[in-house]
Amino acid sequence: MESPRTHGPIHRRTACSAALAALVCAMLPAGPYRSEAQAAEGASGTPGAGGRNGADDRDSLPARLALVYSLSRNGLEIARVIESFERDGNAYRITSEARAVGVAALLARGQGWRRESRGTLGAAGLRPDQFTDQRGTNPLLRARFDWVANRIRFDRPGTDPAEGDGEPLAPGTTDRLSFPYALALRAGRAPGLPATEWEAPMTDGRRVSRYRFTVSGREPLTTPAGSFDTIRVTRVREKDDNATDVWLAAGRGMIPVRILVAEPDGAAFDQVLVQIGGQ
Repeated sequence: MESPRTHGPIHRRTACSAALAALVCAMLPAGPYRSEAQAAEGASGTPGAGGRNGADDRDSLPARLALVYSLSRNGLEIARVIESFERDGNAYRITSEARAVGVAALLARGQGWRRESRGTLGAAGLRPDQFTDQRGTNPLLRARFDWVANRIRFDRPGTDPAEGDGEPLAPGTTDRLSFPYALALRAGRAPGLPATEWEAPMTDGRRVSRYRFTVSGREPLTTPAGSFDTIRVTRVREKDDNATDVWLAAGRGMIPVRILVAEPDGAAFDQVLVQIGGQ
């Protein structure tokens, strides 16, 4: 998974805006925008232990979630990420919005990052139909998933909007925003997450990359949102890869509590849950 980077000559404002597009797997936040106080209303659920990788009958995604994360770089907070998950029948919608804070807010000058993923939830798990990524004033990136033709198409500047650039669509492919929720859904269902390594194809709106993950074990984790019994999922690294870890809250719908991305150069991007809301 990639952490925030820029490509080629770029204005400082745009560079800062692109940096906010942090993490992974990244995830998060909401449109229409909700205040953090609103996002925290209605929090429910009780941490629990259980069978398959710690999953129990409370480990299924709720109909609605509003999550607030703090995003930091090497210990310095650079953004708040507001994330919304909603499902209606077998349809889901996830929106994520990052807003710079502190020194980063001065550089970003109001620019931010917004992502959205829409698709379905079913026996095959989470399946995106469309993913969009808007970073500041940069061109909108869009990936369209055609599960009938098994093709994924990318809308990029200079491509035919009706067709886009395409490539084969592998089973289980997700996008950066929906990946943690696909992981949560899989962890909360029998038989749970695999006991061995597994591959996770994922798109950032430009291309599809393939990652491998493994379950590292159970860990207690305390954040401003509370104390959690978590399952830690770790990326299996190749040479020069970023190190990526995701912590899922057992007994709380397997919601992602923390995502940590460490780059080979030593930069660390840490996304930590600070508030939970939903019903």
